[in-house]
Amino acid sequence: MRIGEIAARAGVSRDTVRFYERMGLLDEAAQPHLSNNYKEYSPLALRRIELITHAKALGFTLKEIGDVIVAWGQDGLAPSKKSLLIQKKICEVEKKAHSLSILRVALSDALNKVESGCTDESLPQSKETM
Repeated sequence: MRIGEIAARAGVSRDTVRFYERMGLLDEAAQPHLSNNYKEYSPLALRRIELITHAKALGFTLKEIGDVIVAWGQDGLAPSKKSLLIQKKICEVEKKAHSLSILRVALSDALNKVESGCTDESLPQSKETM
């Protein structure tokens, strides 16, 4: 796939693809024809861009995403070390999921108050504020 196709399929801009490549988040695309500057991106590059986009949407930084990608790609890294790094990321995801769950409950409560016409002033005060 050329850059325009991979960008369209991944839902990102061409500049984003180039940026990810410069950052080392994507492997260097092949240039099969030395007579032009066209690069060919693999299906793996598309999957990686989709992973990056999804992880960013969940609040991970490019550095955090890059750490996992680099660790996964290091042949010299022991499987136990790769496993540990991935388990750490799973733990972070679980913490974020828990935080999001708490936020969801608070937002649902706020929505119920708005829909019922109830305001914070009309609610009974807690013992702490009395």
